[in-house]
Formats: sequence, C-alpha cells, structure tokens
Amino acid sequence: MNGLTRWRGAAPLLLALPLVVVLAGCPIYGPEDDDDRPPITRCVGAGCVCTSDASCGAGFVCDEASGDCLPASMCSRDTDCDAGEICDGGTCRSGTRSCRTHGDCEVGSYCSSGSCTPSSTCASDAECSGGFVCDFRGTCVPPGACRTTADCTGEDVCVEGSCRSRDTVCQFNYQCGPGRACVNNACVEICSTDADCGSGATCQSGFCRPASECTTSAACGAGEHCVEGRCLPDCATGGTCASTDDVCADDGFCRPDWHMRPFCDGDEDCAAGHICRMGACRTPCPTGTDNECRMFDSQIPICATDGLCYRTNETAPECATPTDCASGLSCIDAICR
Repeated sequence: MNGLTRWRGAAPLLLALPLVVVLAGCPIYGPEDDDDRPPITRCVGAGCVCTSDASCGAGFVCDEASGDCLPASMCSRDTDCDAGEICDGGTCRSGTRSCRTHGDCEVGSYCSSGSCTPSSTCASDAECSGGFVCDFRGTCVPPGACRTTADCTGEDVCVEGSCRSRDTVCQFNYQCGPGRACVNNACVEICSTDADCGSGATCQSGFCRPASECTTSAACGAGEHCVEGRCLPDCATGGTCASTDDVCADDGFCRPDWHMRPFCDGDEDCAAGHICRMGACRTPCPTGTDNECRMFDSQIPICATDGLCYRTNETAPECATPTDCASGLSCIDAICR
C-alpha cells in the first residue's frame, strides 16, 4: 500500500476528530456510518459528560446536575422506580412493600426489603448478633441511619438520622437565622409551645427537640410512620411536606428543617457600617480593642484579629459537636448545656 492509499483510508477518521472533541467523551454515530466505523456507542459511567438520557447507554439515565450517566435502577424512594417496583437498598426491584421503616413492624421484627422480618428483642446492642444493633423498640435490626454522632465516621455528625459533613451543619446560632438556634449541629426553632416545632419534635427547654412519641406506626396519625420513636409524615410519593417547618429528607419522611440560613449574603444586607462575614452582620473594631466592641454591645465583647467583634463562645467554643460535651449535655451555640 503506497502513502496515498494510506492517506485516503485515514481521511474519514481525521475529519471526524473535531466532532469527537466537541462531543467530549460522548461519541454518537448516525445510521449512515459505514461498516468500517465503530458501532453506535454512547457515554456511560462517571467521567462522561451527558446532557440528556439519549447521551447514555441502555439502562442508564443522565444526571444533568453532574453530567454523569448513572444506572437507571438507582433510587432513593419507591417513586423513583417503575410501577410494580420498590426501591430496595438504592436499587429498583420487582415487588410490593408492606413496610417502609422498622417502626411499621411489631416489636420483635424489622423491615427488610419492604417486608417485616422476625428478629430478637434486646435491651442493648451487645444483645444483638450478626452486626445488628438494638433500636428504639428494643428489637435487633441491621445498622442503618445513625442514632448519634458516634455512629458516624471521620468528622461527620449525625443530624436528623443521617451522617452529614461538618461543613454542611451549624456550630453557632448566627448560622441558623432569626428565631432559630444551633442545637447538636442542627438548626432548630426557638419555641414556647409544641406548635412552634416541626414534625417529630416538641418544645423542650425553649428549643424544638426530637420527640419520643411512638413504638410502632400504629401510634401515629394517618400518613405518618414511627421513625426512631418519632411520628414523621410520609413524603415519598409527593416529595413535599405540609408543614413549612419541615423538609422532605432523603429517606422520604418529613423532618424538621435543620439547614443553615445566613442572616446576610453581602454587606448591603447589613446596617450601615457593618460587614457581612460568613452569613452574619459584624461590627468593625478598627482600634483593635475589646473595649470598642463592649461599648457597642456587651454581649459581643471580643475584637478579633480580623478587626470585627465576636461573642466569646465564637472565639473560644466549648464544643463543635455533642460528643465534645459530658453525658447528658448538648452542644448549643458551641456551649455545652
């Protein structure tokens, strides 16, 4: 074969190179392609960039937020699956569901793959075998959602039944917005009655805290399930919650909204002469003295090295998580109480 022949054979591939680059990892060939070209392929797996389900292979869907093609069978709730399927361990499978959470079952059984499964009763984790733990009903169940921060790994903390990264939860009250406080890394409502609180919470010592109100779902109202001893509304089907104090969590139950809410997004949100720093309006102390801060507000007495006034607990916190406090105490606004 001479050089001209080799060039003619390679020309179609060379001309196709710009198209391949533009498609960024998602080559798609049309029906007019001849037999010498690769078969029709589509972007599959993490790292590929997709813009629609059509960019992905069979059995995959496009997560447009990340640009990744993900298995179509991945799910977080039953409504992510087709009719006649349930979400079991993050995967859609054929079947029906008689329970969604352990509290839907009687004491002595737990929810597994949508069905109540017999188990043993217990008073502590030590009485369970096979890696099971003792749940709020006194029943041995597979480990799942966290009960306390001790159930989480690394720096994660347990907030509303899930281990969450420290940078997504609060430590100080100022991170939570007006009328709310930071209690054990969750932003909660400051309350005077139970009516001020979201689902599964009651007013305890002026703060909305998780309630202890059920052993099984039979003790809860219509549309509610007993989750970790709390009656929580089901939002798996609609994806929304009736109460504005709630959010539909990853587990498909309405839980009190624990998210941080900044007081400000920029200096323009603050009073004249104040500065927005990490979501809070701060008072400058250009002289660098604590006395300047005290003259403005005795409750914010520390002039920090950045030239702004802070509360004492913000510059020298007692705790970052409840595990930093003695047994029976909570971490509230970075103070063990």
